[in-house]
Amino acid sequence: MEKDTVKNLLAFPGKVRGEVLITHARYIRKKEGAGGLKKLEERMGEIGAPINFKKIKGEGWESEGLSVLIIITSKELFYWEESDIFKMGETAPRFSLGLKLVVQSIILPERLFKASPVYWKNIFNFGSLEPVEFNEDLQWAILRIKGYKTHPLICTYHAGYIKAMAEFVLQKNKITVEETTCVHKDAEYNEYLIKWN
Repeated sequence: MEKDTVKNLLAFPGKVRGEVLITHARYIRKKEGAGGLKKLEERMGEIGAPINFKKIKGEGWESEGLSVLIIITSKELFYWEESDIFKMGETAPRFSLGLKLVVQSIILPERLFKASPVYWKNIFNFGSLEPVEFNEDLQWAILRIKGYKTHPLICTYHAGYIKAMAEFVLQKNKITVEETTCVHKDAEYNEYLIKWN
């Protein structure tokens, strides 16, 4: 990994709940075993971004740049494909107590869709998640992430995350998520089209 990438990500001012880093660790442990997680911690130290997952507090705030580095480093270290990063994002909400509580408290999918900005603010202290449109009759919705630009690989992670959120909300298994607009392709925001049947 390039030193400039590490430096820029560590300098990124945004914060994320520690729960996100903990879900990264759970996915890595499940996929690569406890030895894989240890190997990642060692590699993170070598690139100048040391981390000890045992010291992360779920409700605390951690560097989003560090969260992104965990994903990028995992991909390089374990020779993952981009599909593995999508799966990592898709798996994250299943570990999230916060998402489960939100889903249980709001029954109607459209109301939960409209409440997504609140969910975002509970996890990130920057950027926003905007519900653009929800069409239950035609079975599609559009979500937009604004004020978030770290690394192109995270767009894939977010697509997986959004797919899992949609499965929770809609109680459907046949859901697709397509990134239709990307900040890494000169757009002002990332936009995701969600379809279900």
